[in-house]
Amino acid sequence: MKTLKTIRKSIFVAASLLLLASCNKDDAPASNPPSLTSSFVKGKIAGVSYASIVVSSSRSGTGVDAAITILGSDSSGNSITLALIGIAAPGTYTINNSTDSVLNYSPVTGGMAYATGSCDNAAGTVTISAYDQTHVTGTFSFVGKDAENCSASKTITEGSFNAIFQN
Repeated sequence: MKTLKTIRKSIFVAASLLLLASCNKDDAPASNPPSLTSSFVKGKIAGVSYASIVVSSSRSGTGVDAAITILGSDSSGNSITLALIGIAAPGTYTINNSTDSVLNYSPVTGGMAYATGSCDNAAGTVTISAYDQTHVTGTFSFVGKDAENCSASKTITEGSFNAIFQN
């Protein structure tokens, strides 16, 4: 049963990434710093600052069927994805391998993805401070582990996001 849930999470994250990656985007970085009227994902990965230059986000469903996907990519192509399932109101949520939601960091090199979806002790917290039909804002932190090698991990701290839904 745990394997089926892991497969379902992996398929959801992969489909979300494909959907969001196919959206049009401006490859030139913004000349102005992000404001609350623009989308951003930022934080620290193993203590090193991370800031997205491109963010794609979508929202579907309501209540327990709500699905929010936020994908931020930096200038090198490294990405942070927040795939939030059943989160439909402001609050603090624990994300781990027994929840439907997944937090993920995918570096462009190395062939690994560090997520909360598969390994024990891979977990994080998302705090939603604002959420409506047009956007979601909040903070996050997590320890992500590689599903094929649960001893490989990355710690993401001081994460924050503002995502304006594109659908």
